[in-house]
Amino acid sequence: MRILFPLVFITLFVAGLVAQSPAAIERDLLTQLKNAEKYGSYGESSDDAKLDAANKQIRELLIRNGGRAEILKYGFPKLKNEMYIETSPDGKLRIYSWDLQTGGSMHDYDNVFQFEGTSGKVYTWTPRDGDESDGGFFNQLSQVDTANGPIYLANSASSASGTDHSQSIEVMRINGDSFERNPKLIQTRSGLASSIGFEYDLNSVRGESEKLVYFDPVKKSFRFPVVIDDKKTGLGRVTGKYITYQFNGKYFVKVS
Repeated sequence: MRILFPLVFITLFVAGLVAQSPAAIERDLLTQLKNAEKYGSYGESSDDAKLDAANKQIRELLIRNGGRAEILKYGFPKLKNEMYIETSPDGKLRIYSWDLQTGGSMHDYDNVFQFEGTSGKVYTWTPRDGDESDGGFFNQLSQVDTANGPIYLANSASSASGTDHSQSIEVMRINGDSFERNPKLIQTRSGLASSIGFEYDLNSVRGESEKLVYFDPVKKSFRFPVVIDDKKTGLGRVTGKYITYQFNGKYFVKVS
C-alpha cells in the first residue's frame, strides 16, 4: 500500500497535466503563435531553430488535444484573430491553418484537420508528419447533405508572391471513423477530380476582399470566377463571370 499510493498520485498528477482545459490550450497556442511571429522571416528576431520549435509546438498541441470532443466544440474566441479556424455547419469537421512565418512574399501554411467519426469519437488528421507545409490556408468550409451523408467543400487560398495568388475548392468527407480528404466527386472535362482551382493576379480583384469562391448549400452548388489571360499583368485576370458546379446526387457537375 505504501508503494501504490505514490504511484496513483503520480498517475493522477500526470493525467491532470495532459487534460488541459480548452482555454489553457488556447493560451498555449497563442504563446507559440506569437513566438512564430517573433522568430519568423517577417519578425525582428529571426531565429530558424526557435521558429521551428514554435511551429512544432503548435502542431503537437492541436494533435495531442484534438481527440477530445470538448476541443472540437470549443470556439477559441481569442485564437480566431491569430489563425484560421473553419468549422463545418454540423460541427463535425474543423480545419486549423496557421502561417509558418517561413517565406518572403510567398507564405507557407500548415493545417491540422479535426473530425468526429460516426462512432462519436473525435480524431485529428494531418497530411504530413510536419516536415513540410501544406501550402495554403483554409478560409471557408461548407457542407452538402446527401443520401450517403454530408460532403464538405473547403476553400483554400495560397500566394506564390505578392500578386500571384491561387484558390481551390476541395471535396472532403467522413467515412466511418476515417477522414477522406480527396474523394473524386467533381466531374471535369479530363475526368473525376477531388479539387478544382484557379490562379489569378491579385491586382485584378476588385475591392479589398479576396472572397472569390461562393457556396450555396441549398442548391448544393459552388461557383468561382472565370479567369482569363491578361497581357497587361502577365497573370490571370479575375472577371465578373462565374463557373458553377452543382451536385447531381452522385457528382458535382458543371451547370454554367
